[in-house]
Amino acid sequence: MARTELLLNGKLGEPFFEHQNDGKLRTAVSWAPWWSAAQENDPHWKNRQPGFSLFTLDGQQVQQVSTPFSTHVGGLWQQVPAAVGNEYELTVEGQAWSSEDTAAASQLEASDVNLQVGIDPTGGLDPFSPLIVWSEKSQSLSHWETLRVTVVSEANIITVYLKSAPNLPKRQQSVFWREAFLRPIGPYKRLLNIVGSGDTHITLEPERPQPGDRITATISSTRTHETVNLLVKLPDREGMAESSETAVLSHGRTLDEGRTIWRYEFNTDRDGLYEVRFVGNGGARLLALRLLQAAREVQIIPAGTPRESYYRVYVLLPPTADQKWFVAAARGGFDGRYTIGFSADDAGIGDLEHRQVLAVNPHHWPQVLTEAWFQQHYPGTGFTAVVANTPEDLEAWLKNWLDE
Repeated sequence: MARTELLLNGKLGEPFFEHQNDGKLRTAVSWAPWWSAAQENDPHWKNRQPGFSLFTLDGQQVQQVSTPFSTHVGGLWQQVPAAVGNEYELTVEGQAWSSEDTAAASQLEASDVNLQVGIDPTGGLDPFSPLIVWSEKSQSLSHWETLRVTVVSEANIITVYLKSAPNLPKRQQSVFWREAFLRPIGPYKRLLNIVGSGDTHITLEPERPQPGDRITATISSTRTHETVNLLVKLPDREGMAESSETAVLSHGRTLDEGRTIWRYEFNTDRDGLYEVRFVGNGGARLLALRLLQAAREVQIIPAGTPRESYYRVYVLLPPTADQKWFVAAARGGFDGRYTIGFSADDAGIGDLEHRQVLAVNPHHWPQVLTEAWFQQHYPGTGFTAVVANTPEDLEAWLKNWLDE
């Protein structure tokens, strides 16, 4: 059976890349470096910036973090999707060489190396946050040891950290990491949609593809994220150790009314559940996520029959909307006497000649609302997605909207 793997490049092996084009910061793809900067009064050997590089150990390419003749506090991090209330377990294999000579795996006058792994259940990017749950410190000198920690998620994104902190400067001071694995414990939820900072969200067309369809992915954000990529994990298959990724074609970046738009394309080569991640920092930072089901069968559920047909425009607010959004919808839709509500089923139901749904920020729903969703559950419903940054934007949009 394929295991549930949440980390990208959990092996911490090839391919490697250089962060910020710095040859001293070569990390395994999908992992980013971090370290504690030296303080003004620190000795010259204390808290130096580590070198990050590829190293072959026991016939396997692994991640190396090293500070010869000095010490460091630092390591690697990666954000992954989660769901509030789920419990997760992280296991990572670590090993350190600390010695006053250069022989491989020597322990001549070795220092404590203090290896740890941790998880921030809130998804933060501060490796010094008191919210991080750390494992016990390990002194795994010249042998592999599995470090382990568990945590209950408090957000839809959690952050994994690897850390080493040698006490004393040594001629040889290297830490090696491999085989990181993060898994949910027991029954768990999996979110279909994660909206990241800056209202960063993913829209997919078609929303209900069949195997072999070409998918267009559009990412929209109020922030200009740099060095980003779209990663698409293929559905799991029996007997596969971990999921592989499909090829993605980028169509670049544009600006549209204060938002940055990225566009990509990829194929659904097989049936099953695809995981679409919009990432930064070489894959380490999770900016947004969507799950996409490719299947051959589509279920059609007929709509209900009203007493008599009438023309209806329904302003559908997302569950994140507060009273300010409701008031803006009422003001903007007053002249047209639009119906306002929070139920997607109420918006679509009814065997009417004209049913039009104006879905406000549909990416804010746990399952993103799309035209395809309404055509599946309530065929014949007109659908318009309204992306509004503020209640004032929504009010102005509704006042100027003309039904096509």
